[in-house]
Amino acid sequence: MVPLARGEGTFGRVKVTILPDRDVKEVDARTVADLLKSLGLHRDAHIVVRGEDILTSDVRLAEMDELEIWPVISGGRT
Repeated sequence: MVPLARGEGTFGRVKVTILPDRDVKEVDARTVADLLKSLGLHRDAHIVVRGEDILTSDVRLAEMDELEIWPVISGGRT
């Protein structure tokens, strides 16, 4: 079963803020995976956030969702 976003999960335009540069775009996407693919972003290198919720790639998006995309940063001792 695929988790639904607000609304019916219909194909539509979502507003995305890509961090850290705060680049704002409107993108047509049905799922988080579709969104990342359309932006040319690898899903293992970015997380998508709606409100305080981190979304997995199978989550369906609702028209006019407002999302943030954060790059995944890892570090450690060298």
